[in-house]
Amino acid sequence: MSFNRASLLALALLLSLTACQKESEGPPPRYAIARFANLSGDPSLDWVGRAAPAYLTRTLLKALDGPVLTSRALNRAAGAGISDDRAQAQLAGATHLLSGYIEKVNGKLRLYSVDEDLNTHQNARTLAVEAAQPLPALNGLAHAFSPSAAPYLTSNPEALRLYSSALDEPLDRALADLRAAVQIDPAFGPAWASLIDYTSLRNDRSLLASTIEEALNKPLAPLDKAQIQLEKTLLDKDMDARLAAMRDLSQQTPADLALIKSLAESGTAAGRFAQAAAEWKRLRDTDPNDRDAWNQLGYALAWSGDFPAALNAMKQYAARWPEDPNALDSAGDVYYMYGEFPEAAAWYLKANDKGPQLLAGGDFYKAAWAYFRAGEKAKANAAFEQFRAVRTKSTPAGFPLFEADWLFRTGREKQAIALLRKEDGYRAELVLQELLAGDRAAAAKDAAAIKQPSNLSTIARFAALPSASAAEWESRAGMLHAQNNEPARRFTLGIALLLDGKKEAALPVWEKIAEESSATDFFTQSIVEKLKGKKPKIEQVPDSLNVNPLRVVADNL
Repeated sequence: MSFNRASLLALALLLSLTACQKESEGPPPRYAIARFANLSGDPSLDWVGRAAPAYLTRTLLKALDGPVLTSRALNRAAGAGISDDRAQAQLAGATHLLSGYIEKVNGKLRLYSVDEDLNTHQNARTLAVEAAQPLPALNGLAHAFSPSAAPYLTSNPEALRLYSSALDEPLDRALADLRAAVQIDPAFGPAWASLIDYTSLRNDRSLLASTIEEALNKPLAPLDKAQIQLEKTLLDKDMDARLAAMRDLSQQTPADLALIKSLAESGTAAGRFAQAAAEWKRLRDTDPNDRDAWNQLGYALAWSGDFPAALNAMKQYAARWPEDPNALDSAGDVYYMYGEFPEAAAWYLKANDKGPQLLAGGDFYKAAWAYFRAGEKAKANAAFEQFRAVRTKSTPAGFPLFEADWLFRTGREKQAIALLRKEDGYRAELVLQELLAGDRAAAAKDAAAIKQPSNLSTIARFAALPSASAAEWESRAGMLHAQNNEPARRFTLGIALLLDGKKEAALPVWEKIAEESSATDFFTQSIVEKLKGKKPKIEQVPDSLNVNPLRVVADNL
């Protein structure tokens, strides 16, 4: 086939348009800005290299064809201990890195910058500007990158110099320079935010609180005010205010995916599951390739009480990555939480078929419990035997505890106790099962033989003391943990009261434990609900990696 000149031009245009279309279909670039090297030979210009990323980040924050990661976003995502700008940018998910250097040319300051595509390692563009002074040079470079660059947060070069220099200085000098910067320009938000960061290193709560209040009374840019407001909530330990401040800051810095994740995780821990789900959805929509965001969205929806939406999220996750067994396992978990046990077992077995290495046979264990809860004991025992066959090949050392727990909780108490008695290293677990079986004398004898110290052995020895009144148990717990923390004392007391049949006295203890626990501590929550005579809202999903020996206590309420 032959082409004339017009045809070739038309084809070139078509290919160009197709390439542009394909490029536009992908996610927008995510920019990070590195410190500029000072190649001028003048050490007094070192601060300009430090100022460049701070200046360009804020002026270009919403002026490029994709979001710009702030220094805090980079630190959150990559870790504050990573000082290499390129590594930090890549770990934070940046796809473009703006870097450069400073030199002097004919008595003027020249800023030279490169926009590097981190995926292709090709330079997307190179820019250079000259000016007599640093601030006009930085402003010129910002507008060279984008005509819509925003004004910077201070027009005072001395305030910018002090702020930028402080970021490389020892604590005392940094504090002095940052204080001088905010005195020169009281509305210079980045200097206030850094002053608060450095003040926190003094471990002087009163000084930190007064500095925060002083800053919040200044006419700062919304982003800086949001950052400082978040610091205030961390100081005040106000979870609701903290979540609101994180949400405000996150809305202003949408490129900070690590902040969105932190907001989602904080909301989950605080029991704001619907809010957490909204943040996981935002993270998933921003980065559709983040499998964990898809997974966590499903769990947050399940915990919020929205079973259909949770199941739909997990099934979408499974459809997007059909080779991923974790998606199938997670769908099984959602079914299990809502008491749909036959369906849970089916999904667990699908997960094992897809990837038996995911949990080292653990999906057989989950399926066994799902079948047992569904009343299908033969299928439950068969699934557990499949679990045994796989797990004893990979980690045989811990299997006796799985088996004893399985036997006891499925009604075979004598077999469970006999198994633990002949095994080494499970004396504390044996004591708990003996107490549940009503043999306090045997429990006391085995408790006295415990040699290996652990939190569980402390609980077992304490719970095996002679039966007593609730007041006496309270007195004993106070003496046991006189030098330790209150949560440990309370938890030990709570278990002992349950094992001695003092359910009424145990309820306020467990309510306090639940109040201080994460909202995803469904073990504690289930105990509280059962002590109130209610059915737990969410069924505890079986843990195929670790046995909680205290689950037998909750099961017997």
